[in-house]
Amino acid sequence: MNLLFALATAAAAAASSQHGPFTKDLVEFLEKSPQLNEYLLSVYKDFGETGSFGGRATKGEKISRQPVVFVHGSSDSALHHSKMASGWTNSVEYFKEHGYSTSELYGLTYGSRDINYSLESRIMCRDLLGLRRFIEVILQYTEASKIDIIAHSMGVTMARMAVKGGEVHLMGESCHLGSSLADRIDAFVGISGANYGLCMCLMSGLTHLPACGQSGFAPGKCGRSRASIADCMDDTGCDGEDDYASVLSSTNAAGEKTADFVASLWSDGDSFLGRNNLVWGRKTSLIPGSDLSHTYTKMDHFQTKDKTLRDQLSLVNEHAIHIGRTKRHH
Repeated sequence: MNLLFALATAAAAAASSQHGPFTKDLVEFLEKSPQLNEYLLSVYKDFGETGSFGGRATKGEKISRQPVVFVHGSSDSALHHSKMASGWTNSVEYFKEHGYSTSELYGLTYGSRDINYSLESRIMCRDLLGLRRFIEVILQYTEASKIDIIAHSMGVTMARMAVKGGEVHLMGESCHLGSSLADRIDAFVGISGANYGLCMCLMSGLTHLPACGQSGFAPGKCGRSRASIADCMDDTGCDGEDDYASVLSSTNAAGEKTADFVASLWSDGDSFLGRNNLVWGRKTSLIPGSDLSHTYTKMDHFQTKDKTLRDQLSLVNEHAIHIGRTKRHH
């Protein structure tokens, strides 16, 4: 059985490598400004074939479709790396089956790809600046007037912050990301994000971890001296101070949409995000200002990324989902 599992994992990784890493043409473009693109080049060199993807196969290749940038979540990967770091391989393959080329699909890895360290993860300036530069590079490299972004889990927050720009204050550090890029983003699809934090962070033993701090996904206590997970998931809402993670509240308070069209997807069966996706009465995966939201019922946290391929494609191409329970926000 172990041999079969090893062979299956190796086969999946081999399939992923067909899509990555960055093409030679993109790497040559990055190497024209090695200092400015240091983060992207280090990802290309350090993470191997599954750590990045995108770029023209040949110089002068025409880019006819609007490019799509994929942003993974905590402890995940650009492409399939392991059973618990499946990356965007399924999405890339599906988009290619429907006419997209490598020159129109882009992704890179940030952070650790080891799920055992996921609660040690937090939002850091180096990763934010790297993602921001990546978005800028794709706009410059493809010469597209606009691009689309599809993000999952922690990647939703990372991508929203990178697009918003401005001064960011994190745990022990601050950084300036530049002016807003919202007018250069056509569709932003946020899948299973934690825009108002995670109730699980109120568990004993987790509150002090980086992922549950102010540069992570602290849900706050709503003015209570003590607050439990059950309190947090109570749909009556917060009756005290709205004290969830400062990095999230500052992003939500921007009052500016992340893109021309914003969609939020999640599953009410996602145990990681909590019962019915509720954090002090709010759907934590609903991005403020969303034009459309869609709720799945029986998917887990990673299935919302790996098994929603048709919806991802229709949202970036048509700004719509054609089946299921869809709610529009005005």
